Parts: sequence; structure tokens; C-alpha cells
Amino acid sequence: MTHKTILFFALIFSVGMAAQKQQDTPYSFFGVGTLFQAKTIEESMMGGIGTAISDPVHLNFSNPASLSGLRFTNFSVGVVNSQTTISDAEVQQKTSVFSIPYVALGIPLGNKAGFTTGFRAKTAVGYALTDGDIASDEGLYTYEGNGGSNSLFFGMGVRVFKGLSVGIEGAYVFGDLENTITHQQNEILYDTREKTTAVLRGFDTKFGLHYQGKVSKKQVYNLGMTFLKSKELKVTETSSFYSGFFSADFESVKNTLAPVTKEGSINNPLNTTLAIGYGELTKWYASIEYSFNDAVTYNGSTLQNNVRQLKFDNYQRISLGGYFIPKYNSLSSYFSRVVYRAGIKYENSGMYLDGTEITDFGMSFGIGLPMGKGLSDLNIGVEYGIKGEVTDTLVEEKYINLKLSLSLGDKWFRKRKID
Repeated sequence: MTHKTILFFALIFSVGMAAQKQQDTPYSFFGVGTLFQAKTIEESMMGGIGTAISDPVHLNFSNPASLSGLRFTNFSVGVVNSQTTISDAEVQQKTSVFSIPYVALGIPLGNKAGFTTGFRAKTAVGYALTDGDIASDEGLYTYEGNGGSNSLFFGMGVRVFKGLSVGIEGAYVFGDLENTITHQQNEILYDTREKTTAVLRGFDTKFGLHYQGKVSKKQVYNLGMTFLKSKELKVTETSSFYSGFFSADFESVKNTLAPVTKEGSINNPLNTTLAIGYGELTKWYASIEYSFNDAVTYNGSTLQNNVRQLKFDNYQRISLGGYFIPKYNSLSSYFSRVVYRAGIKYENSGMYLDGTEITDFGMSFGIGLPMGKGLSDLNIGVEYGIKGEVTDTLVEEKYINLKLSLSLGDKWFRKRKID
């Protein structure tokens, strides 16, 4: 594999990220949509652990300090197919969405530092909901939304002395959300529609610490800590009101009002993640991590249709997972070199609707299939989970996420030998 091959794939996948649909779920109606954790596919297959892991071959999005252990140039891209069954008290509905959550490149800087850059999906909106009946006194309301936000990130980790590394990551957050409310009623000649387009812009900064100590000749323990602070996310929302005849694939506008533009912001408080891990790195490893932050606050009058029914509280997530490699340097058995991963997660979203918090529980399994000389691999996994519950105002989502990542490693900047 050459340097040009890596850069070619990076260009192809990064061009396709911005326009893709990442979600198809009612819960993406709220706020700025579903929030994605900054995790590689490999990390997500272990329940989302990664803050207390430093890998010489694979990228790590959880903790920028882990980049100090990167020893080979790596290009990585993730692919996800989400299949969701949405249930309320009466009906079930199934959806399926294909997406590319990230594309990234990591480069070692000597033996004590590493650098990474790329694109990641941060939030996503994708829903179509109805309420009422066109023949009733209140009429039929249809709610539709799409869009999301991505981040262009740059990270660096440095080993300051034996065992201890520090890191920093900066990300520019950008995106557009479109939310539409359509009202239709039999006795009224024209349908009415309100369409809002919100432009999101902001910056994220993450600081990381990673420490590795020895328990014995082969076994180690790792400690990890990160602090993620999002600068106030600016929201510019433009609302248009018009009447006419509307359907799923047809729009005939008769009357319009002048668009109204409003400014607002979202304050994401400091997020802290603590992690500890233990194992024999070339054989097995297990880790647990805990992440938390205070409640999100929305300022101004933007996105009011998407937050007015919510109460925001503290966010929490706990993850437990790890990997197992039968024999990483086996010459006789390919499957002895396969990486087997598994994990679980539980998340309190910090969003309450009519007194019920939206929670998310998931379990994941995956394998890493070595390619070539062992610096590259194909990672395949599945995640099963349940989000929310059936109440008068909530639905239950049972999801199966089929995940795949291609991790391409190479040795760049080789020293020339003179005979």
C-alpha cells in the first residue's frame, strides 16, 4: 500500500460525508439531534472504551494523549448500517440507514508523539412524525427533519516522561438542520407549512492524560482522563411560513410571509471522562470508563419547537469492555491472530420528556481481521441496544448497528540506508 492510495481513499470518503443521512429516529427530533460519541469502530465494539488505551497501530478518538503511542501511519474509515425497530403502544415501524461516521489519518512524530486529523459526524437529525387526523377539528400535523453537524478535528499527543502522556484535540463544528411542520385539515382550502433552517458553528477542545504502569513483565495497567469543553455553539435560524398544497413529494406554494432570522446558542458544559484498564496488551485487555457532565442549556429563541417539551439534566455514561487475541504472532493459524472484542454501555441522556429520562443500553461484539503484514485490518462488528421506553409520550427503539472499519497501516518516513 502506498501513500497515494491512503490519500486517494481519504479524499473519496471525506467528500461524501457532509451530505449523507446519518439517522432515522424520532429521538433525533429533540435539540440538535442524536449525539454521536467520538469513538472509532474498534472502540465502539468494546462498549465505547478507549480513554485508557494506547495502540501503536490503531487510531484512538477517545483520548488525544494516546496518540503518543502511535508508531505507524494509519488511515481509517468507518461504515455503519443502522436498523431500528420503533414501537409505541399500538404500532411498530422499521427503518434502515447507511452512513460513514468518520474518516481519519494518523501520523507518528518520532517515538514520543503522534498527530491525527479527519472528519467525524457529531450530531444527526432524521425523522418523520405525524400527529392527529386530517378529518378532525385539530387537523393533521406532520413533522419532518434532516441534517446534522460534523467536526473537522486535529489532535496531538506527546509523552512527557516514562509512562505519562498528554494530548490536545481541537475541532471545528459545522452543520445545517432543517425542520418542517405541515398542518392539513379537510375544511381549510390551503395547507400551511413552517420550515426552519438552522446553521450551526462552534469549536470543541479536548485535553487528555494517559498513564501506563507495569504490574509484571507482561501485564500493565492504564489510567486515562479527558476534559472536553465545547465553546458556545452558535445557532442562526431562519423560519419561513407559507401556505399551499403539500404532499410527501409535491409542493405548490400559494402565499408566503417574509422569512424571520433569529440568533441563539447552545452551551455544552465541561464533559469529564475517567477510565482504568488492565491486561497483557498483546493477549487481552479490559477497561471501564465513566463519563459525565452537567445539563445542556439553550439560549435565545432558536430551536424552540425542538426543546420546549424537554427538561435537561446531568448526562452520564458508563462503558465496560475489552479484547482478546489468542496468539498475535502465530505463523500457523490465521484465526489465532484475529482480535475478538466485546463490551456493554449504559447512558443517561440527560433529557427528560414528561418526567421520563431517555436512556440507552447497548451491547457489542466484533472481530478484527488482520490484512497483509499485520499493520492493517478489517474490523467487523454488531451492536444491539434499546433506547427509550414505551410511555404516553415516548417510544422504544431497538437497534442493530452493523459496523465495519478499514484500518490501513503503513511505515512512512523510513530512513534511507547507504550500502
